[in-house]
Amino acid sequence: MRAFGSHALDSITTAEVKRWLESLDRAGISPRTINKHRQVVASVLEFAIRDGEYGVIEDPVRGTPKRREADPRPIDTYSPEEVQALARAARAGLHRDPSRPAISDYERLERAWDDEQDPSIYIVAAFTGLRLRELLALRWRHVSFEDAGLRVEGAVSGGELRSTKSRKRRAVPLADQPAAALARLGEQGRFTGRDDLVFCSATGERIDPSALRRRYRMTQRAAGIRELRFHDLRHSFGTLVIREFDPATVKEFMGHAKLTTTERYLHARARRGDAARLTKAFSGVDELARPTAPVAPKPA
Repeated sequence: MRAFGSHALDSITTAEVKRWLESLDRAGISPRTINKHRQVVASVLEFAIRDGEYGVIEDPVRGTPKRREADPRPIDTYSPEEVQALARAARAGLHRDPSRPAISDYERLERAWDDEQDPSIYIVAAFTGLRLRELLALRWRHVSFEDAGLRVEGAVSGGELRSTKSRKRRAVPLADQPAAALARLGEQGRFTGRDDLVFCSATGERIDPSALRRRYRMTQRAAGIRELRFHDLRHSFGTLVIREFDPATVKEFMGHAKLTTTERYLHARARRGDAARLTKAFSGVDELARPTAPVAPKPA
């Protein structure tokens, strides 16, 4: 809007778009973000062309190049053992500064609540693959211990309940590990009605995601494990389940809109038995199948 808000749509030129993109380059904005800005303008103009009422005949953005983005980094994830270490540290309150004790009964209650609830959030995130926004929208009516499943029906964004990222509801299997964490949380006997939030503050309200992330960072350090993003707990789920399920099934578990998103986890799929299958394919060249140590040359 700063660049083109005062322009008529049919007056925007390729040269103007090019200069605008170059100004974003000079501002130090990442190529990925610049490409997103570029696409927003392109989408507006393409809509104007389809509508036919704005006098726009050609999209001037098409004449500008996309910025070359860095290759995607390999996904780094936690092992189940690291997730358990994270949960143990949170439950023990090891992330708290001992020089700053609670100064009121309410603060002690709030800290005890967080120290019991945070481990459950970490375990459920890593072993169900729910996004943080989906975890914050989860209510007890969405949890079925009998059917061993969760229903993901919404997500919290900007403090309000909205649809999931894919705009679709989905069912997620509830394995024993996250089921046990949720059962332990339910045993607290507070805020366990059907419409109560599963993960909430000591007063039953929605958790502040910024505060949760701060505790998560401090817990990582206390547990002595690598400092990955909270969202990487979801990646941990994807990396683990792709070893046992086909990509299409994992896609449904995680609520991905496209299969190509799920395929990022294929690098982690176990390939046991591949060497034996290759050996069978290469049958007939036995002289190469059993390498021997090199023979030292005889002295002259």
